[in-house]
Amino acid sequence: TEVARGSSPKGKIGQQAAFRKFQWQYLTVYFIIQLADWLQGTNMYALYQSYGVNVAGLFCIGFLSSCVFGTVVGLKVDRFGRRGGCVLYCVIEVIVNLLEHTSNVPLLIVGRVLGGISNSLLCSAFESWMVSAHRRRQFDEALLADTFGWMSAGNGVVAIVAGVGAQVA
Repeated sequence: TEVARGSSPKGKIGQQAAFRKFQWQYLTVYFIIQLADWLQGTNMYALYQSYGVNVAGLFCIGFLSSCVFGTVVGLKVDRFGRRGGCVLYCVIEVIVNLLEHTSNVPLLIVGRVLGGISNSLLCSAFESWMVSAHRRRQFDEALLADTFGWMSAGNGVVAIVAGVGAQVA
């Protein structure tokens, strides 16, 4: 498979190295972000339960928020910038994590609504940014499948590591 469209045999090796570097830089950030998300999720139930609040209700609010805002968030990320969407995800996650450490129900609800929005960003902004950067560098479109394959398999491993880590801690 050609790494870059129209590349010469001599340039293929350099393009392949450039693609692998790009791919692993992206995957490193992606896996760190996913690990943080999985680690957060492993403790939320116990944390909410310790507050004596309706845990199922809070989780439903988060999922409903993601459903409602998911389509809008994806469109806004494409319109206003993928990198900005990734940065916004990180900012919202910091706020969500701060709001989780209060037993104030209205603040927990705000945190779950923001959590739904951040989940929508997590599931759209990072991938969109990667695809956009992949195409801007003119890497072969077929190589996207390789990156998505690593993302999928690696995210499963990251989830297991987070679950085991949460049990040990």
